[in-house]
Amino acid sequence: MYTWGAGKSEVAAELPGDELAEADAPRTTRAVTIDAPVRAIWPWLVQIGEDRGGFYSYALLEQAVGARIHNAHAIHPEWQDLHVGDTIWLARRYGDNARQVVALLEPESDLVLMSPADFARVQQGEKASGVWSFHLRRSNGWTRLIVRGSGGFVGRPWFDIVHFIMERAMMRGLRARAERTARAEYEHYGEVDPAQSPGMATVTPIP
Repeated sequence: MYTWGAGKSEVAAELPGDELAEADAPRTTRAVTIDAPVRAIWPWLVQIGEDRGGFYSYALLEQAVGARIHNAHAIHPEWQDLHVGDTIWLARRYGDNARQVVALLEPESDLVLMSPADFARVQQGEKASGVWSFHLRRSNGWTRLIVRGSGGFVGRPWFDIVHFIMERAMMRGLRARAERTARAEYEHYGEVDPAQSPGMATVTPIP
């Protein structure tokens, strides 16, 4: 559960954003392989949020606890311009308790989120009590999506179980959308660089 889908090297790896959390903070590291280039994945990742693209997870469960989540099935240009300091809402009705701030962003590579209070602490040179980060890494022609949670409620059984169920669904939902984007791109252009996305090279273009 804590390292679902992740290899030993990914679990042990130091990732951008780790340096912002307490050194002894408990961690989760989860990963999934996506048959798509990073350019097809990143737009789906940066548009997450309650009033944006949703979280590609179990929207009905999220709505049941008061979040107004509606998962997007298309890339929205108006949600692509994300910057450090911007807000990503989990559930606006709960205020800052359900708000994340972009603490670090490297396009097509890393997205690091934390609470507003933690973001303020980091700006003062202190450590965050909790960090949630997403990382895209090329691996043998595929892309690995690595999601890490550091500190916060990690280590509390009730949180760990619920968060695992929702985060795993999110990763799978993002994968399905990104692979669909890559497949549509391939079918449109009728060619693909196998080094960029080997699985797509096996697809027969639509006439």
